[in-house]
Amino acid sequence: MKNIIKNITLCGCLVLGMGMTSCEDMMTVDTGDKAYINANDTLYSYLGIMRAMQDVAERQIVLGEIRGDLVSSSEYATDTLHAISNFENPKDQSCSMLCVSDYYNVINNCNFYIYNCDTSTVRANVKYMIPEYTQVKAIRAWAYLQLVKNYKEVPYITEPVKNLDVIKNFDYSHNLVNKDNLIDKLLEDGLAGMVDTNYPQYGKTGQTWGNWNNGSVNISARNCFIPIRLVLADAYLLRGADKSDYENAAFYYYSFLRKEDVPMPIRYMVLLEDEDAPTGYDWGSVTSGMQWGQDARSYTYDKSNDVITVIPSSANAGLGKMLTRVAEVFGYNPSSSQATVVSGQTENEDGTTTTEYSAAGAIMVNPTYKRQYFPSYAYEDVNLSQKYVQYTNLENTKDEKILKYYDQQDARINLAINSTQYEGEKYSLCGKVASRTSFFYTIPIYRKGLIWLRLAESLNRAGYPEFAFAILKDGINNNTLPTLKDVTYERLREFDGITYNIWTIGEDTVYSEIGEKDPIPLILEDGELVPYTGNKTGAVLVTDKERKIVYNAISSMYYVTDSLKLKKFESKFNFRDDIWEDCYGIHAIGGGFSYRMNMKSSAFSMWGGDYITTNISGYRDTMFYDYKKLIEKKLDKKTFNEASEDEIINAVEDIIVDELALETCFEGNRFYDLVRIAEHKNQSGFKGTEWLAKKIANRGTKQATKNSPAVNGFDAALYSKLQNQNLWYFTLPAWK
Repeated sequence: MKNIIKNITLCGCLVLGMGMTSCEDMMTVDTGDKAYINANDTLYSYLGIMRAMQDVAERQIVLGEIRGDLVSSSEYATDTLHAISNFENPKDQSCSMLCVSDYYNVINNCNFYIYNCDTSTVRANVKYMIPEYTQVKAIRAWAYLQLVKNYKEVPYITEPVKNLDVIKNFDYSHNLVNKDNLIDKLLEDGLAGMVDTNYPQYGKTGQTWGNWNNGSVNISARNCFIPIRLVLADAYLLRGADKSDYENAAFYYYSFLRKEDVPMPIRYMVLLEDEDAPTGYDWGSVTSGMQWGQDARSYTYDKSNDVITVIPSSANAGLGKMLTRVAEVFGYNPSSSQATVVSGQTENEDGTTTTEYSAAGAIMVNPTYKRQYFPSYAYEDVNLSQKYVQYTNLENTKDEKILKYYDQQDARINLAINSTQYEGEKYSLCGKVASRTSFFYTIPIYRKGLIWLRLAESLNRAGYPEFAFAILKDGINNNTLPTLKDVTYERLREFDGITYNIWTIGEDTVYSEIGEKDPIPLILEDGELVPYTGNKTGAVLVTDKERKIVYNAISSMYYVTDSLKLKKFESKFNFRDDIWEDCYGIHAIGGGFSYRMNMKSSAFSMWGGDYITTNISGYRDTMFYDYKKLIEKKLDKKTFNEASEDEIINAVEDIIVDELALETCFEGNRFYDLVRIAEHKNQSGFKGTEWLAKKIANRGTKQATKNSPAVNGFDAALYSKLQNQNLWYFTLPAWK
């Protein structure tokens, strides 16, 4: 790894100087009264680490998307990027996107900091260096996580590299890290004991964390911190050796949402009547919520924001690192301006005034048809396959429901795709990375939508597929979780020539038809049997004779579980507290609310008593689509009752993969998600390698619609190439 070593050695020599030169050029932290005595050795070194993070931020987005199935390359793609997206495995340093030493630059900056920082120093009875020290460890862990995802196995170096002697004596045979041992290394490094450490405070009195100023906007320093819980969760999920790994991952995702942030912010689309729309309805404006990279235009931290962690960009080259490459690759021409502005004035003792000036700037972007990568047919297909059903007359559950179906596609596509015109032809762009003319000054790493979906992925593989599905469809809270009730099985009774089982549920007598695999619970009202709701909020009750359980869940769930599994789940994950009350299904972000939330929300009355229920992966039914029927659709001719637990988990995982495409497209996660999930499928015997190869080889394939014919873009050569798992990773430069 000659080139790695050469560069990190140079980095080691310059680590302190970086803070005093390039780091101050990059951005200035509004520190107010500094909390650190040895600022040059710690605070500015931390800024040096943040500057090094900028060097790897954009490649994570580009490398994570162009190798996936959601974007396709155009004739304007550079030779090297085209080679990367076609898995030709270019050599390290063949382009700016392939420079492994930049990751080790981050790591070596962290190693110097950790080596030099005195965490025992006390001020006001507080070991005040620990918060920043902990963040540096979190950044180092995150950097190794990215290296493993890109290079599969890499040297694990935790001491500062000052010269080549360190490398010559390095024991590679016992110090390589990969997906199987990364979490062990992070636990050995003490990260599990740091999850509740406070974040550093750089702000003036009255400010909680302080701001990074990039010459155009202030970006909250809090948004630049990496939560250790999320790094640990990612590492457990990446390994996925057994159910305990998935449970640990799920617990860290869950505990992050519980302890550090409230659940998903309210963000959804509204379907409005539109005479010009093909169906008579069209998606209206988004209610609350911003595009990726621009969550709250002021870039201030707030628990209601979706974005959790970002890497900031400077406003122009004179102020530091400009992160414009992502915008350029996906179809935008950036331009920057620079100006000198008055930053303050001071009255002198002689009556004169001293004016202070500082640099300022701004970046603008313009869409261009010469985009290197654009939304693939596969991405459009997963959106177009979404169907929506509208119900009316909900106030009285006994009334017949009036149904209307709409081919509206997922509403999130309106935020994800922009377009531009050239010579009368329309060109689609990955618009999530920019907003037509507005540049986004951050590269997000973590956001809540992503965390919820990784929680769903973890819970599913941990053996809780019904609860994973709930995250997508209805959300998990006290209103949607099953409620245990005593059930007494009484006797058989004939009614209108049909024999029923009779159940006593509380004070109610409930009938279930014999011979039906999944009988609908019924109750006798006015001399006839009608569906039993248990209460007037749309509950469905499913009986379990042996375990004496009734599931009180909204009718759109109809999940299948048992009392033992419910108790086991709730012993680890408590979603019954009030903080989860407004937690709803992720799919509702692009498809409106489900029943319960609509009845309680202003949106219900706004729609005049009608509402839109979400419909994942194109399944459409005369009733609310439910867990069992949707899984059966994915089981390829098997019914739910015939399927094994592994088959059900695999089916739910495929639905989660579709939801990841809808919610997190173009954010840099797609290829890494596909690789991780393919590995998990392989481990459980579901041909994950073939699954991944087929998915990526089909990125140019399009299904037929009413307005356009199908396109067969299957890339057989790429499919064959991707059977070789070694090509999923880049090759490290060799050390001689």
